[in-house]
Amino acid sequence: MSQLFTYWTRTASRLGLCLVALLLAGCQSSMGPMNWDTGYRQMTTTDAAHESTIMPRLCQAGPDDAERVGLPPGCANDFNLQQMIVEPQDLVRGRAMGPAMGAPVADAANEYLNGRERANQRRALLEQEARNAMGTNATTSDL
Repeated sequence: MSQLFTYWTRTASRLGLCLVALLLAGCQSSMGPMNWDTGYRQMTTTDAAHESTIMPRLCQAGPDDAERVGLPPGCANDFNLQQMIVEPQDLVRGRAMGPAMGAPVADAANEYLNGRERANQRRALLEQEARNAMGTNATTSDL
């Protein structure tokens, strides 16, 4: 019985080691890391109109060694984002951020908590004044 258990234990550990090696081998690639240089550039046309347009940087790739112009990964994502925004200039230079949308709620909670603290301080001060006014013989029923 113990020999059977030892056999299955060794087999399971070898199988686990093979699976780990197989998973790690899948992480190696000859492609290398991807360069995700995202962003946008403002470009002007060369015709007489000199119109200005915005282009994703990833979509401005030149031809490769075989004279093929391909679109690198990420170009479609940047182009789709460009089509979805309202103001294209936001891609080149963003807008200043306004107040946080949760600011009124945070201010109200802060006022509530600080208001309670002020009320407790005022109550303690009034109790202290009442004790001082009643003398040392005062009890809580006298307040």
